[in-house]
Amino acid sequence: MTTAWPVEDVEETDAILSARARADAANPVFGGHYPGFAILPGLYLVEYVNATVRARRGRVRAVALDKIKFLRPVYPGDELSIRAELSESDGGLLACSATVRVEGELVAEVVLHYAPGGGS
Repeated sequence: MTTAWPVEDVEETDAILSARARADAANPVFGGHYPGFAILPGLYLVEYVNATVRARRGRVRAVALDKIKFLRPVYPGDELSIRAELSESDGGLLACSATVRVEGELVAEVVLHYAPGGGS
């Protein structure tokens, strides 16, 4: 699957997803965020988690972002390691508790909820 948020090597073991992604230095977002001090916007980290979940669960749509913590900047060229633990939550939603790391260092924590449906 090709997306705006490409993730690679998506694997699932016991409802735990893992994937990799690269903060592509050629992405035009780095030119404007911020000039002279390029960092990846935090929204991109959420989208990489979302792409990881959708790569395995397909037709789900994010309906709630319950928690987000950005713990350190992500720079052009950094390789991201994404880990997402999935579980059923109240009301039949799919809960996703995820972390994003760069070289083993925690850069973000994300909690999302998904409902069935949505694009492929």
